[in-house]
Amino acid sequence: MRYCEKCGLPETYHGIRIGEDGVCNFCDFYEEHKEKLRDHDGLEAFFASRMEAAKEEAKRRGSKFDCLVGLSGGKDSTYVIYQLRRKYNMRVLAFTVDNGFSTQFGTDNVKNALDKLQVEHIRITPDDEMLRKFYEKSLQLLKNFCGVCFHLIHYYSYLLASQYGIPVIVNGRTRGQILQSAAAERGIEPFEISHSLKEFEYQMFGRLVDKLDGYSCIDLLHGVEAEDLSFFMYHKVSDEEVLETLERELGWIKPVSSVPHADCWAHPMAEYLCMKKFGYPVRTGETAVLVREEEMTKEEAKALIEGDCAQYDHVDPELQERFDARVRQRR
Repeated sequence: MRYCEKCGLPETYHGIRIGEDGVCNFCDFYEEHKEKLRDHDGLEAFFASRMEAAKEEAKRRGSKFDCLVGLSGGKDSTYVIYQLRRKYNMRVLAFTVDNGFSTQFGTDNVKNALDKLQVEHIRITPDDEMLRKFYEKSLQLLKNFCGVCFHLIHYYSYLLASQYGIPVIVNGRTRGQILQSAAAERGIEPFEISHSLKEFEYQMFGRLVDKLDGYSCIDLLHGVEAEDLSFFMYHKVSDEEVLETLERELGWIKPVSSVPHADCWAHPMAEYLCMKKFGYPVRTGETAVLVREEEMTKEEAKALIEGDCAQYDHVDPELQERFDARVRQRR
């Protein structure tokens, strides 16, 4: 097994090419664009300018809201709303999609954040049979179910932005999630900014979006436009700083479990399915980005991924049963 000599990604990682020099194409891309990606003052200034432009555009449209944010109850989306309200003085509309996987931890944090930050909120409950159909098909074809949640969250983002005349959507994706498979500028912030659902989903799913466009089961809301910005691409902030801020300002209570994504009870299933399909856990690419950004050593990343591999190479039978009951269509 070959590994990238810089970031440690294995040669089995999706989309990777390791050159004769032992360095992967993702590291090459990062190195080529490092100056812009590490210009944190410039990136934050750009984001601030877009928030001011959104305020002006919302005023011109007569909209009650300047921006829209999906709120899961996790630390990232909560922190985004906190900063938009306190630092940027934005009029935020928050929304939550009930996908059937929310934990009590996530639900409690949504309520706490809404109470403390005084933002209006919409809870969306999609048709349950439609959800089950999407989950089942996604598991059959792609061997995962997270793509369904991603699509629905961003579908409703653009739908709500259109309905309420909101000019900008701000999401909580991390730099690691954005850059983990970045080998070209297309669809990658900050080089390309999405202004439609199809453009944004290209960032998430690549050419699969082109293949699915036109199928009756997938609505990409053609004609609906809104700028979509990933907050953490433009703000250098550590997980520790996020948590400290939330604890201090909002009375945030840390999850009891150390499992990532404590707002989703099915996350261990996502990890298990990723392990079965690819042979590595979900955050493999994200840790490689941390190595490129010199926030983690290659050895630290390796230890973290090895720990995930040991934790997720099996699944608790009770969790499997609960998951199957949630995603299976009622026939």
